[in-house]
Amino acid sequence: MKISILTALLAFTCGLAPAAGPAAPGESTARPVSGFELRVPAPGPDSIADTVLQEAIDTVASAGGGVVLLGAGDFKLSRKAGDETVVIKSNVTLRGQGYATHLYLDPKTPPNDLRYFPVRIGTSKTPAHNVVIEHLRYTGNDKAIGGGSIMGFNARLDEPESLLLSCDNITIRHCWIYDAKQAAGCTKPATAMYLAKHVIPAAEAKAAAADQQKVRAGYFDADRMATQFKNWQVHNNYIDTCGNKAVELAECNGGLIADNHIVNVVDGPQVIFGSRNVQIKDNTVYFTRTGINISEGSHHIRVSGNHVEPMPDMKKNPANSCLIFRTEPLPLHSTISDVVVTGNIFRNQNEVSRCTVRLQTQVEALSCSYAGIVFTGNTFDGDIEFSDKRNPAKTSLKEILFADNLCNGDLLSVPVGTMASSTVVVRGNLLRMAGTITLNASEWIWTGNTHANGRLEIAADARANFIHGNFTTSPIIDHGTGTSLSGNIVRKKSTTP
Repeated sequence: MKISILTALLAFTCGLAPAAGPAAPGESTARPVSGFELRVPAPGPDSIADTVLQEAIDTVASAGGGVVLLGAGDFKLSRKAGDETVVIKSNVTLRGQGYATHLYLDPKTPPNDLRYFPVRIGTSKTPAHNVVIEHLRYTGNDKAIGGGSIMGFNARLDEPESLLLSCDNITIRHCWIYDAKQAAGCTKPATAMYLAKHVIPAAEAKAAAADQQKVRAGYFDADRMATQFKNWQVHNNYIDTCGNKAVELAECNGGLIADNHIVNVVDGPQVIFGSRNVQIKDNTVYFTRTGINISEGSHHIRVSGNHVEPMPDMKKNPANSCLIFRTEPLPLHSTISDVVVTGNIFRNQNEVSRCTVRLQTQVEALSCSYAGIVFTGNTFDGDIEFSDKRNPAKTSLKEILFADNLCNGDLLSVPVGTMASSTVVVRGNLLRMAGTITLNASEWIWTGNTHANGRLEIAADARANFIHGNFTTSPIIDHGTGTSLSGNIVRKKSTTP
């Protein structure tokens, strides 16, 4: 086996190096152990760790890659003039000693609304590949410093010359991540209006969307699709308090968001901007606005085995939903398609809104089609809204299979004149809501469902629905036109305790 001269010399030197004494003031405390590992003792809460961390990362990266092994204790980071404090480079594993290794932005940092990365994966122009961040604790202090947009472990390629680049093979695992705008993720600006580095207010986004000079196809471009981020894995982390998405994979082809415990976040995991081949599985998510987001052009996504519900003290919020399919405030025609949602528990017992599933097309969007979505084997402890309250005229729902689910709430639909829907199959579900579920839509197939505590009513505006083989506790009421009713059975509600 061939070994490079640099590796051999570094390994030999480290093996013969005498025990090191205390570092002089300002001297790096990184101590090489082998050609592929540098041990970095924690400087402590009274020192700034920027230099020692970056020097260790640079040394390992320049040797071809390896492990930066952080000791137990405090690594306090300052805020620099640019975008980031410390940059993780290609082929580097940043590994701590578990919860005892604490990286954090100095809580005395003044507020600033510019997006900022205390620990960034690559830079805005230079990507990083083959990176692992594991077994450490990170605190962004985003909320603690009173504003700003302090990120967690993120790669954002937000310069025009970097839009056809990507950061690939990134893993973030077994970490505790607190108080960051996003705990982890990757993204590029969707359109020119997102080239700004600060978080764009809704009014500014709306104004930018109206300016045709700032609008282009963005992530729909063939070149952008070919240069999506690849193989992002964020798993087995504890994520607490995020002011935005807990984990966001944007323009990502091949990703895994799994086995994370996510609490007190505004929004849970999200795939966005044409992401594909991503699994969101076995996460526990407690949110204050939305749970799992399938957003803006994403397709071939699998959502499985998650438990999602709002925080117990969540206040009223119009976007509140455990699972939301939505667009961004961009003037685009988009499709969200080929999504499998299976084996999840979506629970929403909020007094204001009990929504578990919702569609939301932003008013700035030109249109959005939600198509080829399968819901199977889920528990919905709340209402399912197969409707878009915000922008229904520009929204369509088609080729939906809703089968073998347990539903404790209402299943809401709207007339075709309000929102287009077609080829929606509701089959074999256990519908436990007491009272009447009203079918307002047209050309739906409603078959083999059990209305354990109620019945089905077909609205007057509904037409050409296929209603066969259902069990109800009282007769189906049909006010619609062209309804096909056959084989439905009325059974008395059981009085057995």
